[in-house]
Amino acid sequence: MATIWKELVKGTALTGTSALMYTAPVLTSATIQAASVTNPTAGAVAVNIFLVPVGQSVGAGYRILSQNVPAGATANLSAIVNHKLEPGAMLYADGDGMNLTVSGAEYVPNT
Repeated sequence: MATIWKELVKGTALTGTSALMYTAPVLTSATIQAASVTNPTAGAVAVNIFLVPVGQSVGAGYRILSQNVPAGATANLSAIVNHKLEPGAMLYADGDGMNLTVSGAEYVPNT
């Protein structure tokens, strides 16, 4: 099995609607190792992160984080660290005006 360290989400701008940020590739599992969000807006904003299994839809039952981030601040999203994504699992996020970065590892079986 090969381990590939990478940015799973690269400073992606978030909106007020949950959007797909990352999907674990076919035959590949992933682990979140670090995550942060920057709020460049003039007011506090809530960021929500969802871990959605393959074949399911984003919804409150799959939320793994809801955190308020003050205006002008960068927040460490430690609550999502070490979450695992099985092949096809998806990471969704919302947080109007914020920027999300998630780093981790993908585990690729030997072929």
